[in-house]
Amino acid sequence: MNVALQRPLSAADLNFNPPRFPLARLIACAREHWGIAGEFTPLEGERDQNHRVTSADGASFVLKVSAAGESEGAVDFQIAALRHLERCAPALPVPRVIASRAGNDREWIATADGTRHMVRLLSWLPGIPASQGEEPGVALLRSAASFQARLARGLQGLFHPYARHFVAWDIQRALLLDPGVQAWVADDAKALLAGFCARVERDILPRLPALRAQVVHSDGHSGNLLRAGPASDEIVGVIDFGDMIHAPLVQDLAVTLASFARHGEMSLDSAVAQVEAWNAVLPLQDEELEVLHDLTLLRLATALALYDFRIHATDKPAAWLARERPDIVKAVSKFLSLDRDLVHERYRAACGRVGRAPASVDIGELRERRARALGPSYRLFYDRPVHLVRGEGAWLWDAEGRRYLDCYNNVASVGHCHPHVVAALSRQAATLNTHTRYLHDNVVRYAERLTATMPADLRVCYFVCTGTEANDLAIRIARVVSGHEGVIVSDDSYHGNSNVVSAASTCTYPKSEQPPWIATVPPPNGFRGEFRYGTPDLGIKYAAKIDGAIAALAKRGQGAAAWLCDVIFDSNGTILPPEGYLDYTARAIRAVGGLYIADEVQSGFYRTGEEMWGFRYAQAVPDIVTLGKPIGDGHPLGAVVTTPAIAAKFAQKFSYFNTFGGNPVSAAVGMAVLDVLEREGIQQNVIAAGKVLSAGLAELAGRHPLVADVRGKGLFWGLEIVRDLASRAPAVAEAERIMNLLREDGFLLGRTGAYDNVIKIRPPLVFTPDYARLLLDGLDRALARV
Repeated sequence: MNVALQRPLSAADLNFNPPRFPLARLIACAREHWGIAGEFTPLEGERDQNHRVTSADGASFVLKVSAAGESEGAVDFQIAALRHLERCAPALPVPRVIASRAGNDREWIATADGTRHMVRLLSWLPGIPASQGEEPGVALLRSAASFQARLARGLQGLFHPYARHFVAWDIQRALLLDPGVQAWVADDAKALLAGFCARVERDILPRLPALRAQVVHSDGHSGNLLRAGPASDEIVGVIDFGDMIHAPLVQDLAVTLASFARHGEMSLDSAVAQVEAWNAVLPLQDEELEVLHDLTLLRLATALALYDFRIHATDKPAAWLARERPDIVKAVSKFLSLDRDLVHERYRAACGRVGRAPASVDIGELRERRARALGPSYRLFYDRPVHLVRGEGAWLWDAEGRRYLDCYNNVASVGHCHPHVVAALSRQAATLNTHTRYLHDNVVRYAERLTATMPADLRVCYFVCTGTEANDLAIRIARVVSGHEGVIVSDDSYHGNSNVVSAASTCTYPKSEQPPWIATVPPPNGFRGEFRYGTPDLGIKYAAKIDGAIAALAKRGQGAAAWLCDVIFDSNGTILPPEGYLDYTARAIRAVGGLYIADEVQSGFYRTGEEMWGFRYAQAVPDIVTLGKPIGDGHPLGAVVTTPAIAAKFAQKFSYFNTFGGNPVSAAVGMAVLDVLEREGIQQNVIAAGKVLSAGLAELAGRHPLVADVRGKGLFWGLEIVRDLASRAPAVAEAERIMNLLREDGFLLGRTGAYDNVIKIRPPLVFTPDYARLLLDGLDRALARV
């Protein structure tokens, strides 16, 4: 156990038994010791018996009777602090200690059996708890932080021998690590806090002794901070000094941040505003900013652990514990989801430090600026677009610091910002970047390594910057080699956005404007197409449709130059080619002098698990393979791979040059991606995670009628969402709602298919089996709500 935990917690520490003196006895006590009389109104108190006393002249006081077991040192510590503030911060609205007639700051009152209790009289502070009235807004949060900073400044210089006394809520004691507390923590909290507990002992507690420390209030929550009225944004006082402790100064701010994190939709912007407000009064040091987020989390985690302990291990736990617990769980989850580095940088920026954190941006304003600057053709995902600022592995973070599991983006194939890829890019960019009209080793080595992963005949590379450019060049090569113009693609396919390739992208190109050199075939959809699952020779029946397309092109005088096939039919709703399909279509196109182009932009680089390339699931070897998206882990890189014979025939008519294609930086990035694929068990991970998804998605389909078909392999899956299985009517609105619900739950997915009713799962290849289980749980929740 960490040394910060000086003694274990016992139920006695939290079994509070406030006194129960009859009102007549209290009236007599107040008259005897302070000479006051008036109306006595009981007040809530967990440890003390409290009454507001309103005298005939309108003056108000608080009469506090301590529990019999309360230490004299603890009470004297509170009195000393209030006296210190009266001298050193007289303008600060805190209770004042009213001396008795005898000149004492506290007196005694005894029960019938002689048990003595300390009794004090304090001035009454006007206002209501900040937790009452309107939901706290940013102005109130700033006022709370500013007030607590003023209070902390006022407490500077206070010394008292009881300042190190035991307080269960003291963050630095980290009572959530106490085995006696953990034994009572509910399973949901244990699961939530498991990783964080290890970080507390390893990274957080050892840093606290080096921070500046003093006596701090350590209880600046919304029940103790007073606002002027229900709609007021100003903090006008603070009460309850019972949790004061000598501790790191920044702990006081962490308590306030944690308290208000439990109110409404507390955002990172709100926390940043509080840090800025505190810093304006009492500047924070760099070391304090480094631990602030962790201390806030530790306070929330301590609260959750102590709530469970009190609910289960103490006598007669208060009903409010169970009522408030869900808010604490939500706040813990929220703060755990924030990226520590991003939060730290935002806090540093709020305090005037130079950093890399983005400034807070209004999403509505950003959308308006984007629309003006980029025009109406650019689209955004989700009803509430995500403003992303950082990525790592399979995770993405927005400007609020919220973390999302990326279940969609195959561009970052080996994970967002993979350090090996980033280092390779940075190293080469700092050395040289030019083009392929000069000799350079990188592009040659990369071409050799890339083609070594393919069948023997595919040995020549052309480098481009995107998948669009790759498909455009592939069509150009096919036309030169075949002497024909026509290109065959599947209905509702997508291959890119250049002039030529956009015409071949039938999911976006208007059918009424389709040029005569395009012919289409239906995708081999066994769920929705002409031939359904279970049909004998399903693949051959669909493949035979290419014969009609070839004939149509011949009739138009175009001839068939190429069969361009996305071998996982992503835009058609994620369809694995049935047995015999690719072999038949390859033979058919070659029979008329055309070329088989395998578009591996979606299915390549172990996306489906067992094979590095999607075309490998068939016997036919493509004449040309096009690559893009995942090839550069986010860097703009693409390639066309073909045979020496085809390359030689193309060269008879055209030379090839692309200013940026194959530059030394891009080649270094491409090789770094291959390094990761070879060294880090990517294929094994895809297979393992794919098995989890395969079983889990099938199980979800069995329980949720909306999911009519599950298709895919490895880390590429499609869930067909329909209104009912009999009609197979696409449930487009429902699919969109599922996608938006998942976004709100922290999962980013997309939609695809001719009707946009197929939920697409296509995460980075570092998406682990555990991540797959998280996604399955999220999908289950979303489907249950639609």
